[in-house]
Amino acid sequence: MPREMTRRDFLKATTLVGVLASAGSRSFGQSSDQINVAIIGTGEHGRTLLGYLLKIPSLDVEMLKLFLDLTEREEASFRVPNFKVAALCDIYEPHLKRALDIVGQPVPTYDDYRRILDDKDIHAVIVATPPHTHKQIVLDSLQAGKHVWCEPPLALNLEDAKAIAKAATQANTVFQVGLQKRYNPTYSHSVKFMRTGILGKPALVHAQWHRKTSWRLPVRDQALERQVNWKLYRETSGGLLTEVALHQFDVARWFLGSLPISVTAWGSTVLWQDGREVPDTVQCVLEFPNGVRMTYHATLTNSFQATYEFFSGEFGTIYLSGAIGVLFKEADAPSLGWEVYAQRHRLGRDEGYMLIASATKLLELGKEPGEVGFADRLENNEFVVALIRFAMAISEGKKVAAGALQGLEATAIALKAVEALTTGTTQTIKASDLQLD
Repeated sequence: MPREMTRRDFLKATTLVGVLASAGSRSFGQSSDQINVAIIGTGEHGRTLLGYLLKIPSLDVEMLKLFLDLTEREEASFRVPNFKVAALCDIYEPHLKRALDIVGQPVPTYDDYRRILDDKDIHAVIVATPPHTHKQIVLDSLQAGKHVWCEPPLALNLEDAKAIAKAATQANTVFQVGLQKRYNPTYSHSVKFMRTGILGKPALVHAQWHRKTSWRLPVRDQALERQVNWKLYRETSGGLLTEVALHQFDVARWFLGSLPISVTAWGSTVLWQDGREVPDTVQCVLEFPNGVRMTYHATLTNSFQATYEFFSGEFGTIYLSGAIGVLFKEADAPSLGWEVYAQRHRLGRDEGYMLIASATKLLELGKEPGEVGFADRLENNEFVVALIRFAMAISEGKKVAAGALQGLEATAIALKAVEALTTGTTQTIKASDLQLD
């Protein structure tokens, strides 16, 4: 038979309810600090970011903490950010309609970004428009007091890129550049090994990006051809060098800890003879200090071996591709001690040791680090981590991994490569060229 609830019973029950509510909050990762964000530019990449933004609340919080590389204090207070998509903006209506379908509920839409900046309830904007439009949008957004995520390149000329970087460094709001590899847990974990001198003296770097695709989108009205297919024309795009290579050049600059001294580039249109003005295949050589060179190639004609970077030195090679990081040691490399515990990974005839972020903590959670599939740990996706870090910078004042100066450097290297390809001459890169007046 039920008995009358005593005061002690009441206190126990209310305490339990509080604990369960707290646990529920941790499970769903919701925060009372809602961040209202608008997407300016709902093309392919804008919609990609939108999709990840919407998936964040459903992620496993404990797993996510691992891939964010949080301190103990940060872990204790961490909550998955409560983003709300507050508005969408694009001058091309079909893109807006597709973005609305992704959101799945009514959201204000605009064809003029300034309408978004007038809305005081919108805290942040993600600028994913073509790069030749970035300058005015970003400057206006910063002036309006918005937090800004800007996709790279910052601009298609160095003067505009420097103007953006200067305004961003002077703003009281957060400015983050979408250099997503800087937020990839495998890469940020592996760069720590690079910093220890694990490779000895670095000797060479190589990277590639291969994907068989035309990049051409269907257009209902030919009058909009250059607007929709902006990636294919020189006035609005640097092609593979600014849209793809920029990210991998940035990885080399990050891992080697120095800017390249010069860049030489070549390009040709091999397969897609469709009136485009940028090559479908490019090759580059970047010279870094101490005689280290990076060779690079990207193509839209073939998908073999997809995308990767590797750094080789006297004692070994670090190989990176998506969520995979592997250390291949030379026979005369010194023992590191942890190799006997590391999981192995074979690439061709070579076998190396996997570099897995938070491997020890994954084991503590009952996970097998080397066998956790990429699809099963969306938390490890670099876009997700970058978006959450953007939110942490807004809500908690955390420092971004890719800010104005990193964005300017990456943009400058890519633009120098475009100039080298266009002129057929080697272009030098000086730190003084990147100084903000």
